[in-house]
Amino acid sequence: MSTPTYGTGKTANQQLVEDMTGILALGPQDKPQISYTPRGELVRPSTTTVLPEPQEEIASASNSAWPESPEERRRRIRAEADEHGVSRSVVATAPQDQRLELQRRIRENQQGVATNRRYLSEPPLTYRQPEAGAVAGDLGEEEWKKERAAKRGAGKSSWRDYVPWL
Repeated sequence: MSTPTYGTGKTANQQLVEDMTGILALGPQDKPQISYTPRGELVRPSTTTVLPEPQEEIASASNSAWPESPEERRRRIRAEADEHGVSRSVVATAPQDQRLELQRRIRENQQGVATNRRYLSEPPLTYRQPEAGAVAGDLGEEEWKKERAAKRGAGKSSWRDYVPWL
């Protein structure tokens, strides 16, 4: 009955003993030389003067599956801004405009808003609608307050009971 060699040509026990004695050996070890063979050459076309044209339906920006490059996106946004008469140098100067823009960005970045779904990892909108009789927006009492009240009711005290800001 032969035992597995795991590609080393030696049994598992022989390999274990050699590895253990190799750990204890302090001198240089003679390792077998590896004979590297070069990789084959690339296959090149017979003539490079006539190469096929790239496929337009795949490599064009008009393809909706093809991602838009940052340069193209910047060009598109600038063209839309010029179209609507927005100057590139004009920044929202009024604090009210800045506040509205900030609020819009905060709303946009929030996850879990019941009116829209930004990521596939979020549950569907119908799952996020509260029940008709449910109290929405009530977070309840914090857990550490519940624990403190339970300890006080049991007669136990801790050092946190003497520190009012915790």
